[in-house]
Amino acid sequence: MGYITKYGSFWGLLPQTSGRLFWVAPAASYTVEGRTYTASDGNDGLSPERALLTIDYAVGLTTASVGDVIVLLPGVHTVAATVTLDVAGITITGIPGSAPMPADRMGGGPTRCRSQITTSEAAGNIFTLTSAGDDVEIAWLHFNLITQGDGIIVPLGADRPFIHDCTFACVGTASATSECIHFSSSTTGSVTNAVIRNCYFLASGNQGPAIRALGTVLGLKIESCTFELQGTAAWDDAIESVDPGSLGLLVRDCDFIFPTSATTVITNCIDVQGMTIDGSTKVYRCYFDGDSTVSVLGTATPDRLFAGNFRAQTTAGTSTL
Repeated sequence: MGYITKYGSFWGLLPQTSGRLFWVAPAASYTVEGRTYTASDGNDGLSPERALLTIDYAVGLTTASVGDVIVLLPGVHTVAATVTLDVAGITITGIPGSAPMPADRMGGGPTRCRSQITTSEAAGNIFTLTSAGDDVEIAWLHFNLITQGDGIIVPLGADRPFIHDCTFACVGTASATSECIHFSSSTTGSVTNAVIRNCYFLASGNQGPAIRALGTVLGLKIESCTFELQGTAAWDDAIESVDPGSLGLLVRDCDFIFPTSATTVITNCIDVQGMTIDGSTKVYRCYFDGDSTVSVLGTATPDRLFAGNFRAQTTAGTSTL
């Protein structure tokens, strides 16, 4: 086997941790370093050659807030039902395609991550956090969404989720209920200090928003992400946050890319209608394609603060927002 340190570094690319690493294979038969092994939930999952078969079982083996990590080996992992992430402080990660490197923005491309995940459940969701799952980290995974299904659901009360270096493909039949990351609504509670960083979102038409926040979200940071439309129909919203109690939304260093024809545009790159607290939305250093789109749609001018943003034009030159 490749060198695996006591504290969980596999070829130096996985998180350093004092917790345990649980390995999950994409199928019952899988290959690591040219050798074929059999995955089973009867294995202990503590080494790549003794991998578990299901992500849900791996979550059940973890201990809250001690640094446990679940590693999804390369390949396509298919879940039969949403995986409930109800253990605080765990990390779920794929094998990075290369060593994590600092970058201004997410590199383009929907298949960058070697470990992919999807669902076989009709209109199914892939991951669902719970209020018991604070401080969950999700990284280096490619999400293949299905029609009317979500990638990651974050209910109110699941605080401080950290989602980074993931790619999302929402390319099935157009459905307004297909969303990559969904902060669900409720009459009480909130999600605080969520961070979405260095992710790539691809839509093939009028899907639901890549990131939708229907409930109260406080201090959401969306940084260094790329939102791309590849299709023949307009995409209504790339980012949507609409709760009047939400504040502290920061969208920084993001790109919004789409064809420049009259019909294939992102209609509203960022839709924050309903966030009515003055200064509740801040948009810094973002780039927006095209002349026929609303970059940031809001209820009133004082609700939104802008700095250093640019919109591409079909005519010569650029203009600041």
